Amino acid sequence: MEQPTVRWTARVLNLGTLLSAAFFLVGLGLSLSAGEAAAEDGLGIEAVVRSALAFHPWGWSMLGVLVLLATPVVGLAATAVELRSLQPRGALLALAVIGLLGLAVIAALAAG
Repeated sequence: MEQPTVRWTARVLNLGTLLSAAFFLVGLGLSLSAGEAAAEDGLGIEAVVRSALAFHPWGWSMLGVLVLLATPVVGLAATAVELRSLQPRGALLALAVIGLLGLAVIAALAAG
């Protein structure tokens, strides 16, 4: 039986981890150089992007958090694509986990 390759899954996870760490390090550097974190007036994606473009530590740190949270989901999607032909049940399981994560986010947003 042929073994499925998971090269893209590994690449996605490595890239996401490195990118998230880089964003956190930029946020830390900006925070150390500024002496204090700037308060933000919103929590949406627009506020994060605006803050990062203005080189505020909060924006860069939040970009790190967003990439860190998205990395496993994108990794699961890559796994589903890589497993689709050799292990279709594994691919469906990866998609089911993505679906469950989506339901958890929806439930958390509805409750809060």
